[in-house]
Amino acid sequence: MRIWVSGAQGKLGAEVCRQLIAAGHEVVEADLTGPEPVDLLDREAVARSMRGVDAIVHCAAIPTPENIEPARLFEINAMTTFNALEEAWKVGARAAVLASSGSIYGTAWSPEEIGTPSVPVDEDTELRYVDPYALTKDVLERMGQSYARRGVQVTALRFHWILTPEEVRRYIAEAPPEENRRNLWGYVDLAEAARACVLSLQPRDRDRYAVLVIAAEDTGRREPTADLLARYSPDTELRTDLPGTTSLFDSRRAADVIGWTHHSTWRQLRRTGGPGQP
Repeated sequence: MRIWVSGAQGKLGAEVCRQLIAAGHEVVEADLTGPEPVDLLDREAVARSMRGVDAIVHCAAIPTPENIEPARLFEINAMTTFNALEEAWKVGARAAVLASSGSIYGTAWSPEEIGTPSVPVDEDTELRYVDPYALTKDVLERMGQSYARRGVQVTALRFHWILTPEEVRRYIAEAPPEENRRNLWGYVDLAEAARACVLSLQPRDRDRYAVLVIAAEDTGRREPTADLLARYSPDTELRTDLPGTTSLFDSRRAADVIGWTHHSTWRQLRRTGGPGQP
């Protein structure tokens, strides 16, 4: 297939491109940087870049609400998604994969901590956001649903903090546990996140529109999950047993719809340091 990938120079987009090429697909890179820059806010430029594509993977977006005005954040994230979907529909692309976010639930970027009522978090968990970043992801998903009604197979993937194994250890495992209370110590491995994008391009007989939680099967901590929850989020209801370091995010729907399951790698990572370092 000929597949258009936005944000192709970014963290997720570059890995998606690598995996698609390895699988034998032709990739069209759409990014502000690179040999042939594409401004995703320019609908005509997006249209030109999409000629002859069979599917799209839309990874480009402002990744956090930090250091950007809310209006500009909304404009970029919403309009780049609209342009990608509109032009994909016009050229007859059969599938679109959208990079949504676990931040859509509202816990990550809320000005005031709003907490998580119950776990594990899944696709049916209430959206309680008040921040503009989460709003942009809700709009992204609703746009996707509208284009699915127009005939495009759309998959919105709620990625939960895309990290490499080294980053999991640095930002979660070795950080004070209270720092990641809002994120429930969750993550998704970079390679596994990209693989979810690739799998989402496969034709489906059902679920033309799907929203899927994409998170690791474990937390980024070594302490038992139940202990973390009891100490740092005691008001959160535990709806099922979570033995050991089981994740507080439920990705079983992704296994059912696209055949994706996560395989953690960070626990096998060994630190390499100089003399006297472990």
